[in-house]
Amino acid sequence: MARTARDAKIDTRSARAKLAARREPYFKTISKGCALGYRRGSTGGTWIARYTDETNKKTTQAIGVADDHMDSDGGATCMTYAEAQREAEVWFKRAARGFEDAPQRGRYTVAAAVTDYLNDYIRRGGKAMDRTKGSIEAHILPALGDIDIEKLSRRKIETWHEEIAKAPPRARTRKGEAQRYQETEDNEDAVRKRRNTANRILTILKALLNHAHSHRKVDSKEAWDTVKAFRNVNAARIRYLNDDEARRLVNACDPDFRALVQAALLTGARY
Repeated sequence: MARTARDAKIDTRSARAKLAARREPYFKTISKGCALGYRRGSTGGTWIARYTDETNKKTTQAIGVADDHMDSDGGATCMTYAEAQREAEVWFKRAARGFEDAPQRGRYTVAAAVTDYLNDYIRRGGKAMDRTKGSIEAHILPALGDIDIEKLSRRKIETWHEEIAKAPPRARTRKGEAQRYQETEDNEDAVRKRRNTANRILTILKALLNHAHSHRKVDSKEAWDTVKAFRNVNAARIRYLNDDEARRLVNACDPDFRALVQAALLTGARY
């Protein structure tokens, strides 16, 4: 993180209180062509970023409200001088690129990201479209679809991930009927299978959110990048039949198939 460039006139609340209200901001040069300004009004101040390109053309942008009358809340309502400088530095980079790849501003939900991701998936020739779309419609859109990606939190995603792992497997259900679920045993292998399913769906969620980030629809991927999948759930636990289970298996087979099963059991299923 770049070091905060200090300015005795505007970097503290008490210093800004001594400034006269005026339309022209009080600017502090951050780097060549980049300046952060403070515009003092009659009821409070605003942070202003200014970028000057190679042709000396100046572009300004309001960054946020200064913390003149209340403590900063990280930028949701107001921000400190240091926070304003960090926000301005992000804007300076976009300005230097001519704003051609500036992130989308305004509401961009998980559902919108799904649409963009699936369109790109088709364009790239994805081979698991039905399964991917089915997982999204069953698990991602109902729980997260209406949430702005910028408001997604790590805890929200982790809770969603855990809930999928605890839910029983979905059973095939006719269209229009209430979703049915399979009966599951309460054992380690059943837990492993559900966690494995949760991991697969988490991978899909991360893929579509990373797609949104790579296309500059959101600034940061910190909320989902640090969410970890369940460990050691890909491989089924190896268990051998005991003598009683082997006898029951043989007895349950049709006579024509029984001899083959007996041979497999006696040879350890070797060729």
